[in-house]
Amino acid sequence: MAKVNPDNIKIYDKYLRSRKVKNTDVKDTTYKVYQSYMNIFMCYIMERWDNFYLLDEEVLEEDMLDIMESFMLFLQDECGNGKKVINTKLSAVSSFYHWATKRRLIKAHPFAGRLERIQNAQEEKKIAVHFLTQEQIDKITEELSKPKDSLNRYDWQDEILWRIAYDSAARIGAIHQLSLSNLDLDKRQFTNIREKRSKIVNVPFLKATQERLREYLQWREENGIDCDALFFARKNGEWTRMSKQSLTLRIRKIGEIIGIGDFRPHSIRKSRLNIIGKKNIKKAASLAHHESIDTTVRFYTEKEDETATLDSIEEELANNE
Repeated sequence: MAKVNPDNIKIYDKYLRSRKVKNTDVKDTTYKVYQSYMNIFMCYIMERWDNFYLLDEEVLEEDMLDIMESFMLFLQDECGNGKKVINTKLSAVSSFYHWATKRRLIKAHPFAGRLERIQNAQEEKKIAVHFLTQEQIDKITEELSKPKDSLNRYDWQDEILWRIAYDSAARIGAIHQLSLSNLDLDKRQFTNIREKRSKIVNVPFLKATQERLREYLQWREENGIDCDALFFARKNGEWTRMSKQSLTLRIRKIGEIIGIGDFRPHSIRKSRLNIIGKKNIKKAASLAHHESIDTTVRFYTEKEDETATLDSIEEELANNE
């Protein structure tokens, strides 16, 4: 980054300020990711394309398609990025040029409608997804409910994290934001939690979790843990909110109970919605805060194998005879 054209950093900072003012809800999420991805692009053109100014009309008109296609190959071959990640990084660059066009800093977007994005990105699976069985879910819950003593490698935060994540099927971003000030223990929910795309949601939990939460809060009080965040850490002598990365690592450790070494937060969400969806897909979609049931069906339900499908067909035919 020290070698990147300083004019590029300057104009992109101007773009960020403009976007963050108009989209304050996602300034620390979406635009933080976009800035990271744009930094990669600026480093790339510094190394491969003579560090040109991002708004150089001559380059944009004559070379931009070649630049973007070579950037896609770079991300794929040298960075090992998957299709969805590549398309997101292209969107980060494209967003900047949409803004520059609206500000009349350039005549036209240099590759909108001309650059073909990578196809079938939605079908790509780079990360393992695990749909847990009810037996696996019960085993995790039982293990995490054991007395919290020096012999137990799982603590109170592990148990509460699992229970709330599973009960609510909430995304890790929402789980990370849970605070005591948002907790309505009697109604069994955390209220006004900001989720994906700045959507405000409630994060509910079951009665069994409600009772464990009461014990957890009493344990916190007895141990002098003064922190509004539900999941906390000790940093520089003060209590603070646990990072999203630390929560993810705790979930990976929870997966070891059932022998899964790459267990991830999204697998909890998928498992919960899959089990609900088998009985009532509309309720699964509602809990997931999906606008379309199709999203729930396509990405959050486990597909039957052909033998199971055939068996169910035979059973239905037999019942109709």
